[in-house]
Amino acid sequence: MRAIRLIIKSLAVLLLLSVLAVPVILAVAGIESTPLVEPGAKLSHEDVERIKKLLRQHDPRRLEDEGEIRTLSLAGRDLNLLINHASTRVWNSNTRIALHPDSIVAGVTFTLPENPLGDYLNLSARLSSAAGILRVDRFSIGSLQLPGGLINLLLRRVHNTLQVRYDDYRALMATINGYRLLEDRLVLVYQWRPELANRLQTRGKGLLFSEADRDRLLAYQRELVNISGQYARRHVSLERIFPPLFQLAAMRSSVAESDPQAENRAALITLAMYVFGIDVHRFIDVPGTAGHQWMHLTVHERHDLVKHFLASAAITVSAGSGLAAAAGLFKELDDSRGGTGFSFADLLADRAGVRLAEMATGSKQQALALQQRMSSELRESSFMPQIDELPEGIMELEFKQRYLNTDSDKYRMVEAEIQRRIAICSIYAAE
Repeated sequence: MRAIRLIIKSLAVLLLLSVLAVPVILAVAGIESTPLVEPGAKLSHEDVERIKKLLRQHDPRRLEDEGEIRTLSLAGRDLNLLINHASTRVWNSNTRIALHPDSIVAGVTFTLPENPLGDYLNLSARLSSAAGILRVDRFSIGSLQLPGGLINLLLRRVHNTLQVRYDDYRALMATINGYRLLEDRLVLVYQWRPELANRLQTRGKGLLFSEADRDRLLAYQRELVNISGQYARRHVSLERIFPPLFQLAAMRSSVAESDPQAENRAALITLAMYVFGIDVHRFIDVPGTAGHQWMHLTVHERHDLVKHFLASAAITVSAGSGLAAAAGLFKELDDSRGGTGFSFADLLADRAGVRLAEMATGSKQQALALQQRMSSELRESSFMPQIDELPEGIMELEFKQRYLNTDSDKYRMVEAEIQRRIAICSIYAAE
């Protein structure tokens, strides 16, 4: 009897060790020295135009009738652009999806922190479509291949659990009427329900910012309200606004276990919302700030340059400098087709905002050092270069005649001058 008990205990221990070892085996097998998916090409102006058009077409607010049925058709390139933007921002990964008439082949590479096993975690899968249902035929973690049946079983369990436990997931799944795989194109038929949009919008307030970030945003919003009491309805240089905001950031960063990068991020996002007339309380489920007077913020006595500067800074701290730089350039290329025209001065403000944000959310030491420099008395030239002799108001035809495109030597010369001017600003030169 004792022998049987010993055998049972031994088997139980072995089973437990096997279960615990599975994640380790999967991780070790999946980590490799070379990436399965290389970073994609930079976004082009045409790429962004296609994505913007898709978003406009499928904005729930533009639906003519409640319950209207829509068809979303995504080319492979557009699908990769959307997924890569989201995955790079959230998980530091690169994704590649290939669409075929009856299958989808996907690969994902996660870039890992420095470790002795390797730099990349590679995943790949092949899915087939039959009778309106997608099934996993093959799934690999690095060199280790797992049975498709096992993955399908796990996915069904997850789907069923989400259906039972989460109303939003169940409602979202109910909007999808079907899909088709064509040659390099995914076609999705859906029926958007207004009540779902309202529910997700309400729920989004709780998901957009963590509780700690909500506290930070409210702190900087209150500080801006206090500052606006001194300069109500006046044109005020950004050089007067930065010091008290970063003094608050430095004070909040001085407590134990603080996060100076997060403080700087919240300060820049709140200031960007302010300059665009957006009350931060729209995104935080607490009563708004009523009755305070708004300031008209400027640099070089221009309000439009403040908007460029802070919009790029906010995008950078939220989604990365690559997206912010691209957004600024695409905005100017759009303007060259009409409106105000292409402006290298606006582009300089974009690039300077990106640079400030990179320093604000770099290493902890960089974030703290920037707080100290920005807390003291500032001049505009400390963070915003001069814009003299930079071409502005260039329309599309003139831009093409003068610069050909954004890869031409003439254009790169102006870009180099912009970077030179930014580099000599005292805030950025002090790094």
